[in-house]
Amino acid sequence: MAWPRLPSLGTALLAALSTVVAPAESRLVPKHATVVDYRSVSENYTFIIAGAGIAGLTLADRLTEDPKVSVLVIEAGPFDQGQDGILVPGAYAPYLYFWPNLVTVPQAGLNNRSIGTVCAQVVGGGSAINAMVFLRGDAEDYNGWGSLGNPGWSWDNLLPFFKMSENFTRPDASFASTANITWDDTARGHSGPVQYSYPNFFFPGSANWWNAAKSVGLQPTKDPNAGRKEGIFWIPSVLNATTMTRSYARRNHYDRVINSRPNYHVLASNTVSKVLFRGIQAIGVSYLPTAGGAVSSVYASKEVILAAGALHTPQILQLSGVGPAPLLRRLGIPVIVDLPGVGQNLQDQPTLTVPYTFGANIFPNSGSLITNATYNAEQRALYDSSRQGPYTIVSTLSTNIGTLALQHATAKFKQIAARARARSAADSLAPDVDPTVLKGYKAQRDLIIQQFESANIGVGTIHWGTADSALVYHLRPLSRGTVNINSTDPQANPIIDYRTGTDPIDFDVYTALFRKNREVFAASTMQALRPVEASPFGAHLTTDEQIIAVMRNEINPSNAHQCCTAAMLPRSHGGVVSSEQKVYGVQGLRVADISFWPMELTGAPTATMYAAGERVSLFPFGSISVL
Repeated sequence: MAWPRLPSLGTALLAALSTVVAPAESRLVPKHATVVDYRSVSENYTFIIAGAGIAGLTLADRLTEDPKVSVLVIEAGPFDQGQDGILVPGAYAPYLYFWPNLVTVPQAGLNNRSIGTVCAQVVGGGSAINAMVFLRGDAEDYNGWGSLGNPGWSWDNLLPFFKMSENFTRPDASFASTANITWDDTARGHSGPVQYSYPNFFFPGSANWWNAAKSVGLQPTKDPNAGRKEGIFWIPSVLNATTMTRSYARRNHYDRVINSRPNYHVLASNTVSKVLFRGIQAIGVSYLPTAGGAVSSVYASKEVILAAGALHTPQILQLSGVGPAPLLRRLGIPVIVDLPGVGQNLQDQPTLTVPYTFGANIFPNSGSLITNATYNAEQRALYDSSRQGPYTIVSTLSTNIGTLALQHATAKFKQIAARARARSAADSLAPDVDPTVLKGYKAQRDLIIQQFESANIGVGTIHWGTADSALVYHLRPLSRGTVNINSTDPQANPIIDYRTGTDPIDFDVYTALFRKNREVFAASTMQALRPVEASPFGAHLTTDEQIIAVMRNEINPSNAHQCCTAAMLPRSHGGVVSSEQKVYGVQGLRVADISFWPMELTGAPTATMYAAGERVSLFPFGSISVL
């Protein structure tokens, strides 16, 4: 859940590539500075990384541990200015660094609404503006990835990388007992750079929700990060337990090392326009100021690594001539390699906000910070003086959440699975879909339907922020979308089509989750607060058809967890990268960000992206064969 409402170098760095024509005037690398501008960017690096989110910064940090290696990270957004809206959970203001003007095409399954979509444009990427949720996927998620043709991606393979990446701080024992916070210490890391813990406060109404959820069959989960999160639990937060501020990729993998890494450069506020090739060898990138300006080029002696996110990594690939050949030819882009899967397989976790009014809600609640100026001022002063209180919780959220297997949401889970099996996979994709992409989708679909019948993996989550709305998330949609360029202008946003709700089975699952949320609110401990489901929903909506009709106008297709648009699948299945995240058909090019995921997870992306960054940093680089 990420979006509630609202050793130094003693010698010169690498010489120019012998096979690359250098400019007439060489530019010197700053001896100590790691923030660079276009005038001080070296002409050559060992590695160039496009994108300074979790994946890009984790990888840059690990690669530059070797002082003989030089890395340039190019990020479209700026460095944040340390605003409260970024650092202080209770002052959460993610809009400070939204990528501008990202809007979907009309969504056929959602009453043809065009809907704004969120991704970050800032050093740190989504880790700087998300809701600080630190949830791994489940064991079945990663085992599923492995079964799709990706050796080395099982839960057992990934657990050491999760633990390597993180530093968990245990909450106060007395508070944890009172608040129902539990965890498995053996599953958590204690020496990595990523700080996480729990808020030190909870709103009293969250106890009502917890007890109501238990009464309708959701059982407490000891540790949602231990491989199975089905049930109810406190939400782990990417929170520095000493300062009670956001722990994010800039701090964890850049600020932490800048005084000792002159070989680690970040060029902010510049956009990578394309990858440069000599034949099929990636040799560098072109880039330009995000605000507009002249195009420059920079070269890599070993690899170019894309980490620009699920909406912009496929855009860079397509602009570079790597992607579906018909699309590239239509735009006059020379085809380096025909990879039909680039920009396909777009997935996210659709969200639904269900409004409520309350006749007897408990004070304080998350809304009190917004509606009661006196309470807000008191609690901000408490936070500033002692780092205590509701300002340690991300604004508008509560502290606990429930994840539901389909069979725990509805007795009709077998019928839903059977209906999904009876539907042709081709009917869920666009008519002109490439046969390899369809083959990969069929494999994913079969896996998801199996998960519909499992008691061990969630299909959705429910959450009440203790104020005026509940949130219902769909974690296992069968619908698939696309991200494609419609211009050769690198500063033009791509065409985004989530295609949410185009597979009718998704509404079967969403309706089951909605009804389970109603069960929770109908339980006695929630009824004590006298909740009333408000417009556009309400008690008058009794049939699935009535509920779905309203959902089509209310669902947001994105929880800003976009993924899977350069999927790690066999090339014969529409895959774009191998299990080592190498782009098929070319040399010296890899995808490190969430684009490589083959399927969405039951968790939020943050924990997995840190672990994946650690994992890819250990792969052999440089000597890469064409796949």
